[in-house]
Amino acid sequence: MKRPKLKKASKRMTCHKRYKIQKKVREHNRKLRKEAKKCGHKKPKKDPGIPNTAPFKEEVLREAEQRKQQREELKQKQKLARQKELEKKRKQQANKKDASETKLSTKQKTKTSKQLEKNSKKSFCRELKQV
Repeated sequence: MKRPKLKKASKRMTCHKRYKIQKKVREHNRKLRKEAKKCGHKKPKKDPGIPNTAPFKEEVLREAEQRKQQREELKQKQKLARQKELEKKRKQQANKKDASETKLSTKQKTKTSKQLEKNSKKSFCRELKQV
């Protein structure tokens, strides 16, 4: 039994309804933005530095510089460690590839040696070229 042609519902709507939906969307987005501001990212305040009148200013500056250098050294050590790990992984993959290639090459050599035995002229020519 053949079904009658089904018409899709029209997307038309009254302007009142369309504007009402747009208004709801705007309000919702406004609420989301407001909540994001409350618990969102705040700009870090600039460090005003150490006033010249503060006692032991030079020592404080030296300590800050040392902390900065330690952070940089730590980052470099971590970077080197990551590079070493990557190199190890690459070597392991290369070793696996070499092992598979050697297996393939030994199979190919056995095939070629069998073919050479059949064709003695070719084997003779190859030996001659090697010499």
